[in-house]
Amino acid sequence: MATTNDPRMAGRTETTRGRAAGAGATSIRRMAAVGVVGAAATVVDAIVVRAVVQPGTDVSDKMFSYPFTSGAFVVASLVNALLHALVLVGVVAFVRGGAAGTGRAARVGAGLVLGGLGLLTAAELASIAVRGDRIAGAGVTAVILCFSVATVLLAAGSIVLAVTSRRAGRWAGWRRNTPLGVAVTVFALFSAPSPDLLPIGVALWSLALVGLCAATYTDPTPAAPAPSAARRGAAPEVRLP
Repeated sequence: MATTNDPRMAGRTETTRGRAAGAGATSIRRMAAVGVVGAAATVVDAIVVRAVVQPGTDVSDKMFSYPFTSGAFVVASLVNALLHALVLVGVVAFVRGGAAGTGRAARVGAGLVLGGLGLLTAAELASIAVRGDRIAGAGVTAVILCFSVATVLLAAGSIVLAVTSRRAGRWAGWRRNTPLGVAVTVFALFSAPSPDLLPIGVALWSLALVGLCAATYTDPTPAAPAPSAARRGAAPEVRLP
């Protein structure tokens, strides 16, 4: 009978843990790839709207569907909702990977960002019902409020995750700055002075999300940095001449 101290059992346990960790990393990498696709497609979508759709539209900017016609707005809203959902999957991968740490602050930040993306997706779908209304309509005001609350949640959560990621210190090099990039560019969604410039803000924010999801894909389960000798209380090494 094998005992708990049997080296064969210890080896099997380590092998099982290694396989579980490998499977977890593979799952996170797949989810991060979904996020990369969603964020990159959002960048392309925003550029097309700004460079092609807006200059060629004859829809009044007083209409909620601007710059789309009613039919085109339905398609655009469904596409946007899908892209937000894909990005949400990528952010879940980032959270699961642990680059932002495992403390309460990281969980709160993740909850805010995921809640913001979820509300953003819902607002895209709800906007279809008021696509033919003018901006001043009551229904439009409610939908715009949903978009605004979602953006506030995204901004607050992104700031928290940027701070916790920096403190966790699990990423180095270019990956280290990707959470901060998302936190900075999300404010481009607030600062757009007109609907014509909103796609630019969306493109910048989405580009930062591409970087975050790419960082997660290339390093899905970053390890916590080893504590220094001083922090461990180890005695300093003495070298004899």
